[in-house]
Amino acid sequence: MALVYTFGYVTNDIVLKQSRNDTTYVCFYLKEQLGNGRAQTFQVWAWGDLVKHITRIGIRKGSMIWISGTLEWTDCTTDQGARKTKRMKVYLSACGYVYGKQTKKPEDTINEMASSPVPFPEELDGDRMPLPE
Repeated sequence: MALVYTFGYVTNDIVLKQSRNDTTYVCFYLKEQLGNGRAQTFQVWAWGDLVKHITRIGIRKGSMIWISGTLEWTDCTTDQGARKTKRMKVYLSACGYVYGKQTKKPEDTINEMASSPVPFPEELDGDRMPLPE
């Protein structure tokens, strides 16, 4: 697997689904424009708290978003199992709107970010800790 960080347009509606073990998940497609008329599409999967995040910020068809996650090139079948193909799947670890393309006001997004603060990394003090020689 590889780590991917990209942005593009959501090409289908976000539909909440339930797995066999009652886990809520979503699956949607993200189209990335490569330039010169070329594009590539990722199938994006998300579970748990990421589903809540996606619905809370209002991602939907046509939204310009960024994503990060693990990328996997997988075998799959299409046309009810008639044709075998390969697909790029991204198992989502984070996502958000690309600046200027969000549906919410910037102050609403800032308030959401402030309500779930990110912990600060451990602070290092160069005066008390010896530097490597």
